Amino acid sequence: MKRFDKLLEQEVSGYKGKHSELISKAPALYKLMTRLLDDPALPGHLSPLVIASIAYFILPEDVIPEEKYGPLGFVDDIFLCAFVADKVRKDAGADDILIRNWDDKTPVVPLIQQILEREEELIGDKKQIILDYIGYEQLGTAAGDQSPA
Repeated sequence: MKRFDKLLEQEVSGYKGKHSELISKAPALYKLMTRLLDDPALPGHLSPLVIASIAYFILPEDVIPEEKYGPLGFVDDIFLCAFVADKVRKDAGADDILIRNWDDKTPVVPLIQQILEREEELIGDKKQIILDYIGYEQLGTAAGDQSPA
């Protein structure tokens, strides 16, 4: 059985459509989330949020489903990973946690910032729907943060 990141690589390879430069980063972002779970510096209260971002990638019917939109359907998964990675970076108090768990040539922190800055372009007004889908408010409550911003 193939690892999920390898399946993602197959799915997005060769895609030349809208947001292709970000969609090509989907496998690396997925791997970042899985590696964060094993990092002892991950603040424990964020483990459920990281797990939720991994699960969201795997779900076939999410807010922007890949089955309907093809590789373009990964924009919501990518946005959620960037959102979670930024939260991890802020709560850990350093970029190092992201950098040491990243295995792509593109620098991870600027990539995360770019994705978050392009929120409107990528997911429109769907941020709250995505966060509700993973139960962010409940996960955030456990982390002491109820605000999605």
